[in-house]
Amino acid sequence: MAGTVNIVDVRLHACAYSFHTLPYKTSFTPPPFFLFRLQVVGTCRALVNGKISLIQPGDLLIYEPGEPYHLTVDEMDGKIESGDYYLLCEGAWIRQWWESRPRQTHQRIHLDAGMLSLWQQLSIEQHRIAQDSPELICHLLCALCLSLDRLAVESFSVEDTPKRSNEMVMRMHHYINKHALSPLRVEDVAGYVGLSVSRAVHLFKELTGYTIIQYTQEIRLSNALERIRYTDFNLETIAGACGFGTYSYFHKVFKARYGTSPKEIRRRPLENQPEGDYVIKSGDHKLTGLSQDAMKFHYPDEALNKDS
Repeated sequence: MAGTVNIVDVRLHACAYSFHTLPYKTSFTPPPFFLFRLQVVGTCRALVNGKISLIQPGDLLIYEPGEPYHLTVDEMDGKIESGDYYLLCEGAWIRQWWESRPRQTHQRIHLDAGMLSLWQQLSIEQHRIAQDSPELICHLLCALCLSLDRLAVESFSVEDTPKRSNEMVMRMHHYINKHALSPLRVEDVAGYVGLSVSRAVHLFKELTGYTIIQYTQEIRLSNALERIRYTDFNLETIAGACGFGTYSYFHKVFKARYGTSPKEIRRRPLENQPEGDYVIKSGDHKLTGLSQDAMKFHYPDEALNKDS
């Protein structure tokens, strides 16, 4: 993106993974920051352009400062489950990025493994006790914004192209995003788009660079990683909820992917939790990492008590 704005003019006020298995509702005055929210598992309902809309995996919401925000998590298809990444940010670079092209509050994107990894790393840096690398947070946030642009363009071109192969891959992406945490076979994906298994496997690999199994596993591992960090569910329960048949298999692929065990990841947030840090209760889990400005916006009474 061309421009003269210094890249350090970016401020990240909050970044986390939010997971709900109990009914949850929030409404607050128009945020003074940009609010990004990406649904990655389950469903919820959110206010979009004055109407309550169903939000599903792959749905990206970006609210400008001053736009009203309302979110509801309730029962859908017999269960309550909603997982999302969210962040609050501001700054001249973000404003310039937002105004660089026509944008919509609600759009669908691919749940790309690289983009999810960026969001995870941004969350990790935001939650560090000593944020000794603010430039890294700025660059990660800018990289995330630019990667969201790329994914939105790819999604748009794939949906509008007359080529049947691209349409098939787009539909396979949608099906995997929706069903990745359930038992899923390659045959199911191929059958959904009406292709043979061999044709579906070849087409998906050719156009995405991932095999169907690799892409599904990335979605499962990303969801498992965030549940380990931000929920109190035991590791065996998380493995089953994220589509892994046995804990031993989950442990093996998790360690191969992240270089450490699920148990070690579970320990890290506790060890890194600073005394007196802000802890935000959201639904049936706890979140941290809000700046003082964001804390005052979300919970003005608590922030007042903190300052007094």
